[in-house]
Amino acid sequence: MTGGARDELSESVAEVVTDVPPGRVTTYGAIAAVVGTGARQVGRSLADGRPGWPWWRVTNARGLLPEALRAQAFEQYEAEGTPTRGEGVDLRRAGWVPPF
Repeated sequence: MTGGARDELSESVAEVVTDVPPGRVTTYGAIAAVVGTGARQVGRSLADGRPGWPWWRVTNARGLLPEALRAQAFEQYEAEGTPTRGEGVDLRRAGWVPPF
C-alpha cells in the first residue's frame, strides 16, 4: 500500500474510531466492513495512529486486545463504564455497530 493510500485508509479508520461512543466498543472487522479493507489493516492503522484516538474502543471479535495493551485499556474501560468480562469487553453489552 502506498503512502497516500495508507493515509487515506488511516483517515477513514479515524473517522469511524472517533465515532465510537464512550463506554462502547466495536471490532476491527466491523470497521473494516465500513471502510472497505481487512481487519488486520484496521489494526495496523490503529497501531500507526495519532495520539488521542480512542484505540481501546476497538477490539477483536472476542472483545480482547493484545495482552500488552490490556492494563491501559482496562483503565479506560473503568473510567468510561464499559462492561467487561474476564480479560476483555462484554461485546453483548458494550458492542457498537458503526453505521454503513
